[in-house]
Amino acid sequence: MSSLNFKSLARLAVVAGLSFGLTACFKPLYGPTASGQPLQTVLASIDVPEIDWPDNQAVMGHYLRSELVYALNGSGSNTPKRYVLKLALRRSLSTPIVDTETGRASSAIVGGTLTYTLTSLDGNTVYTKGAATSTTSYDRYQQRFATVRAQRDAEIRLAKVLAEQVKTRLAATLSAGS
Repeated sequence: MSSLNFKSLARLAVVAGLSFGLTACFKPLYGPTASGQPLQTVLASIDVPEIDWPDNQAVMGHYLRSELVYALNGSGSNTPKRYVLKLALRRSLSTPIVDTETGRASSAIVGGTLTYTLTSLDGNTVYTKGAATSTTSYDRYQQRFATVRAQRDAEIRLAKVLAEQVKTRLAATLSAGS
């Protein structure tokens, strides 16, 4: 019995020792950045310029940019800009469920891939780039207005998800070294 307790204590000591060794590897995402500035200040220094979206992306593009501006600088403070966020959006629409009697789609899935590049103000230095992808679904109705509104709501939900993904990735990059 005492050898069992000794083995258990030895295992516990090894696990605790490894855990303490790794504690220096983790740092809170929203703590101070490597430069010492608060992460929120660094995120607020990202400029998200207006984009002339194609007609089929204009509504979603508007909401996407608005969500990003709010996510990065929700306080609305006039922070000097140090970075520029360039965006490109690919949007898709699929109708996987079709009513066999009427031949009308009863639901739809809106997909989006947001490609982003974070550069310096002059565009000479690329800090990070990547893509955020997500989908959302909505029901289609016989009433046209209800379907149009449901699609717009789905696009707004999708814009929020994509903006949050991009914000999290930018925060991870900029907290390490800004």
